[in-house]
Amino acid sequence: MLLQTAAQTTTGTSGGGFLSLSAASQVLIASLPLVAVVLLAILSFFFLLWDYRKNRLIIERGGTPVPRNIDEKLLLMGIVALFVGMGLLVFFALYTGVSNSLLGGIIPTMAGLGIITYYAVIHRIKK
Repeated sequence: MLLQTAAQTTTGTSGGGFLSLSAASQVLIASLPLVAVVLLAILSFFFLLWDYRKNRLIIERGGTPVPRNIDEKLLLMGIVALFVGMGLLVFFALYTGVSNSLLGGIIPTMAGLGIITYYAVIHRIKK
């Protein structure tokens, strides 16, 4: 019912848009974000497991693991989030005008600015 209401308000008709697709297509489209999040979680888990085992092996062989320096990674993540958000913001502004869809661009833009601000503050504290 909720999808029908959303589809009717976005298309303006009762037969167009998301509801005009077959049931299998609707299920695939609706499950895509869930599959992406699960895949990202699985990949993150195995990356952390691999990193842990690598460090443990280095310690077992008498070495010292390289300390993690995530400052540059934070800056990179912030810049990427900022520019992805700005791109989405421009796209949604041109495509839909001023509407609630602009949140799809504002949220990653502000997240990117927050990460860059955090990097700047941490960088000043460390100096």
